[in-house]
Amino acid sequence: MSKIENVSIKIQTGVYGQFRNLKNTVWFALGEYVDNAVQSFENNKSRLQQATNNGYQFEVRINIDNENDFIKIYDNAAGIGLDNFHRAFEPANIPIDNTGLHEFGMGMKTASIWLADLWTVRTGALNEDEERLVEFDLKKVLADERELLEVVNTNKNPSIHFTEITLHNLSKNAPSNYQIDKIKRHLLSIYRKFIRKGDMKLFINDEELIYEEPEILIAPFYNNLSGESIEWKKEINFSTGKYKVNGFIAILSTMSTSTVNGLSLFRRGRVIEGSHDEKYRPKALCGQIGSPRYKRIFGELELEGFAVSFNKGSFQEQEDLEALMEALQTEISSKDFDLYTQAEKYIKPKTLESNIAVAKNIVNTLKKTSDKEVLKTKLDASIKEIESKTLAANNEEFSKKAETIDSHEDIIEIKGEKYKLILELITEQSVSDLYSLIILDDELFSKKIVYKINLAHPFFTRFEKLKKEEDYQPIMLIIRSLVLAEIIAPSQGTKGAGNVRLNFNHFLRNL
Repeated sequence: MSKIENVSIKIQTGVYGQFRNLKNTVWFALGEYVDNAVQSFENNKSRLQQATNNGYQFEVRINIDNENDFIKIYDNAAGIGLDNFHRAFEPANIPIDNTGLHEFGMGMKTASIWLADLWTVRTGALNEDEERLVEFDLKKVLADERELLEVVNTNKNPSIHFTEITLHNLSKNAPSNYQIDKIKRHLLSIYRKFIRKGDMKLFINDEELIYEEPEILIAPFYNNLSGESIEWKKEINFSTGKYKVNGFIAILSTMSTSTVNGLSLFRRGRVIEGSHDEKYRPKALCGQIGSPRYKRIFGELELEGFAVSFNKGSFQEQEDLEALMEALQTEISSKDFDLYTQAEKYIKPKTLESNIAVAKNIVNTLKKTSDKEVLKTKLDASIKEIESKTLAANNEEFSKKAETIDSHEDIIEIKGEKYKLILELITEQSVSDLYSLIILDDELFSKKIVYKINLAHPFFTRFEKLKKEEDYQPIMLIIRSLVLAEIIAPSQGTKGAGNVRLNFNHFLRNL
């Protein structure tokens, strides 16, 4: 077999220096090597199985060793053969068949320079008797304006096949030890389809990555909880114009706001957008941030017809992608299988066992924090505040003057009477009430009810869990219910219904 003496890396050498500054992430950079290995496997699957009497298992191993300043990527696919060797090192030499994962002809080169100053490629192709080694030293290439790299050839057994890329003198882009866990999770998420099918085993620092499937909700429809339980997973097979999408959209069994909820968008079998904790969550499908739908909907969608970015980290036609997601909303909202509404309105019933556990924990907490003397002191302080007319007047005055951050209006009907209900959110340190209430006359409605909730109240700062808007929703509902109770109380013969609100505010502040 003829020996390869050198390979061309011809390009304006200054361009290589710019590769270091490309916008990228470590997992997408490492993914370039995995893409090449996967494509080599896909192109030579039958040959690899024949060479091992159907005992072949495709593997990719990535070792990150910061202590010794190197990263090694090894795969046992078919290697870089004689017919592809020159192309593999020439920048932007796009493969004749660019329908696979190595479509740009730049992945290995840009990723290697982005991650390191020095890198070597050692490879042996299946059914070839030459092993080849190439070294790329970025500083020498730039200093000498090199256009050729020497290839070192050694004899090997034709049955041996592999590619090993070693990165030395790592750049500032290289991963720290703290990033390794995140790299594992992203690469596992990106290549889950190949791992799930058993086509590939992926190892990071000798740990095999195993993908755990999210649990899908199996439950009756939200408005018929006694009905038949359904697996809430919708198979998608949809096309519009040049675009096609297939896969599934489903509802999580348990709500999530971290790495499980949201969509992963695939192209050619690997994730482009939506890996690990960077899920794709279009408003058309997932709703408002923090909503039940946002926390429940997840899925995998394989897209066709879309171009991708240079590092294969995003789709190019974002407006068309958003329009496609809007079309899919109709797909998951059909009357016979309304997954869209189920995701928003289904409430998972609490089991007897979970309620018993919660009850015991509540009682145990109360026992630990119960102190009669402290409680008496707090109650006395609350009574003094309740009886203080000056404090009540100040609260009313400061509440009226407080600037409204935002507001919301509702029209409600109670016992045939229509009311205009206005919520105003304020943040006023000088107001000691959690919420206040004003009932006004109105020409169009029986009454106009304005209630203000003070987000600067000590109650909200007392609990660390109150951070996001969804954390406040239960409290907002309780206050709204108290407002409605005060409105309806006089029609039931209750006098001085507002006293409950006044007393509630003071006890809440002190207890």
